[in-house]
Amino acid sequence: MRHDLTLPRRASLPATGTGGSDASILRLSIAHRVFLVGAVPIALAVVIGIASIILLDRADEARRGALTVATVFRHVVAAMAERDAFIAADPSERDRHQSAFAASTAGANAGLKEIADGIEDPMYAEAVSATITALDRFRLAMDELKSAIGRNDERLAATEAQLASLIALTDEARIRQHAANVDVVDTLRARDAKLREAQNLTAAAQRMRTAVVDAWTKRLQSGGRSLGEEDATERARLANAAAALSDTLDAARLFDETTPLRALVDGVVAGGSPDAALAWIDRRLKIDGTAARSLQEEVAELLTYTVEAHETEQATQNIAVETLKLSQRTSDAMRRRNIDAISAVLEESRQLADKIASLPISPLIQTEMLDALDLWRGDLTDVRGGLATQNDLLQRMSQTSGEMVFEVSNLNTALSANADVTGTAARRILMLSAGFGLVAAAFFGFVVAHSITRPLKRLEHDMLERAINPAAGPLPDRGRRDEVGQMARATNHFLDELGKRESALMAAKEDTDRALAQLKRAQRELIQSEKLASLGQLVAGVAHEINTPLGVALTTATVLREETAAFQSAAGAGKVTRQAFDDFIARTGEGARLIAANLDRAAHLVVSFKQVAADQASGERRAFLMDAFADELFTSLGPMGRRAGHKVTVVCEPGIEMQSYPGALSQVLTNLLTNAYVHGFDGIEGGKVRIEIARHGEDLVRIVFSDDGRGILSRNRERIFDPFFTTRRASGSTGLGLHIVYNLVTATLGGTIGCASEPGEGTRFTIDIPRQRSQAPAAGEAIAQS
Repeated sequence: MRHDLTLPRRASLPATGTGGSDASILRLSIAHRVFLVGAVPIALAVVIGIASIILLDRADEARRGALTVATVFRHVVAAMAERDAFIAADPSERDRHQSAFAASTAGANAGLKEIADGIEDPMYAEAVSATITALDRFRLAMDELKSAIGRNDERLAATEAQLASLIALTDEARIRQHAANVDVVDTLRARDAKLREAQNLTAAAQRMRTAVVDAWTKRLQSGGRSLGEEDATERARLANAAAALSDTLDAARLFDETTPLRALVDGVVAGGSPDAALAWIDRRLKIDGTAARSLQEEVAELLTYTVEAHETEQATQNIAVETLKLSQRTSDAMRRRNIDAISAVLEESRQLADKIASLPISPLIQTEMLDALDLWRGDLTDVRGGLATQNDLLQRMSQTSGEMVFEVSNLNTALSANADVTGTAARRILMLSAGFGLVAAAFFGFVVAHSITRPLKRLEHDMLERAINPAAGPLPDRGRRDEVGQMARATNHFLDELGKRESALMAAKEDTDRALAQLKRAQRELIQSEKLASLGQLVAGVAHEINTPLGVALTTATVLREETAAFQSAAGAGKVTRQAFDDFIARTGEGARLIAANLDRAAHLVVSFKQVAADQASGERRAFLMDAFADELFTSLGPMGRRAGHKVTVVCEPGIEMQSYPGALSQVLTNLLTNAYVHGFDGIEGGKVRIEIARHGEDLVRIVFSDDGRGILSRNRERIFDPFFTTRRASGSTGLGLHIVYNLVTATLGGTIGCASEPGEGTRFTIDIPRQRSQAPAAGEAIAQS
């Protein structure tokens, strides 16, 4: 295959370079020229690199010094942070912070010594020495601070112990006072119960005395007689008063007084003198009244004592609360290292001592509480002194750390500036050297590139020219001794081989085209033969079906002709009787009806065959009813399976209106039926074929074609729709039947087809086609295209 290329017109290039400044370069090969281009810049780069290394080493030393100073600065800051963490940490955590402080100061000391070893400037050396001295002071101050904090921790632990003892003593005093208060309350309740009991006895005795006096007065008014039935009210009143007094005596456990009371009451009721009864009652009033007054005074005193005891308990509770508050304020002051706050706590503790001294509690506990408070105050005073010592140490350490930070910052600034100056000088030298190297490399590169690109461009032009016109001959630079000459010679060989292979490919293409044309022609002939064979089967079936009614009609017509001739002879001879005439008329009518029925059946078969054959022959799209179409088609195909006793059952949903290609659909169903008879029922008689046609969804029709034949092997199931695939080629099968079915369903009818089969379980084809099919290619074209 040739491509038309158009090359721009260009001036011819000389075969070799001219003399001049690059004459010596042109004598070299391209590899040597490229080496020259690379060697010169490399040599310059080596020289520049050596100079740069010297300068960069100095800059790196300065930067390393600056980095070491920065590291020292970080160690100093870390040591300060660990000091602060050591102060704020719990005693159990301080060893860890002390170790971290020691590691940071050791790192800072090592860095300072490294700087001192590498510094030659006396001013910098003096600053480093001063920093090392300050670092030593900082570490010594930290040791002193550790000792001071340790001593203060011991004092603080002692204060906490004394404070805990004071709180325990306060709780003990409160518990004792509470127990005393409980006893007082129990005594008060008992005395109150006795008081109520005495008051009840006094009230009952008073009511009894009143009832006796009223009864005696009533008796005197009635002439001195005893109380009778008419004095029921007085009797009841006297009895009730006696019962109430008796119950009150029983409640007070004075059972010995109950019997005399009843005897005295009975005497008064019987009319005796009330003097004994009144004397007994007055005695009770005197006893119980005296007891009630005594109990009232005792209860009053107990109430007063109870109020005082509760006030004492509340005061003890307040002492405990104030002690806890002092503990919290002490902890807060220690955390903030506030000496003034500790002094305020000590002043509050004096007021707390006065309150403890004023408590009406056990003198022993009171003395222990005051002693614990005094010890706590003494320890807290020592803690305040230790805290002042710590603050002084911290101030000295802060001053020392400030000096270290100042010196280290100055060193960092100086060394960084020195590194920047050295780095700037190195960069300037590198830039000048790089500029010079680039100019030199560009010059040598231009000269060498010019000596390489000119023959390469000429070679490119010649190769493109021969791509357009292979007959232009070999490339002219094949005589050169450099790489361009080697490329020219290789290209000439490539062009020769390309020409030979192009000729061979053209010949092979022509052979392939001829074989493809023959294959397509053979395929069309096979497809046409398949269609004709299908149509022939249809014709044979219809001819067999028509033969029966035509034979019956012909036989009946022959019989009628003979009877008509006999009747005509009898009529000519005048021998026709009435009975013979009627019999002739009846037989003639029966024969005419039989002829007409069989001829009508033959005509129906012809019409069905005509429509099916026309559909298969024309391949046009038209409207038709699916149930009528199926009936006509399978009626025409009925004789195909009758010899072997095969049965075809068609179940079609009525009223399915189609706008499609009935010819293609009849070809599909005919091929499926033929495939079932030939392959599915091979060696089987009485096979059953079932065709179910129904709507599927809104726009589709589903046709399920199934048989109970031999089935299909699993290894063949995926290939049944492939062209020329058959398992009965020795019996004359072409292998195009199901291939035609597949292409008609998918291309012409616009549907899908699937197959499900297992050996010995029959085969089932499921076809889904649209009811309204748009214009599609003819069946023959669709099959040919596949």
